[in-house]
Amino acid sequence: MKIKKMILSFFFSLTIPVLSVLYLGMISSALISILAGILRTIGFEQIKMSIWQGIDLPVALSIPVSLVVSFLLFKGSLYVKRSITFCFHNLFIPAQPPMKFK
Repeated sequence: MKIKKMILSFFFSLTIPVLSVLYLGMISSALISILAGILRTIGFEQIKMSIWQGIDLPVALSIPVSLVVSFLLFKGSLYVKRSITFCFHNLFIPAQPPMKFK
């Protein structure tokens, strides 16, 4: 049982930095997506948005599409945050003692 706890602690300690970088990347990408949609609508021609290669997104759809993409990124980041919380909980809180029946 002690070896199992050590192995799980090892994997949780490796998982936390990876999930933290993923979480920060998703949050920053969501914010950049909203900013890019607004800037493209205002008139920055340097920002290109396309659905597929060679098919550009109309300027009028820049903000709605960027909001949908950022919503999906924020929603995904919530699940990543739950995973980080789960790993922290299992890494730093000791295992519960087994229940005793009367």
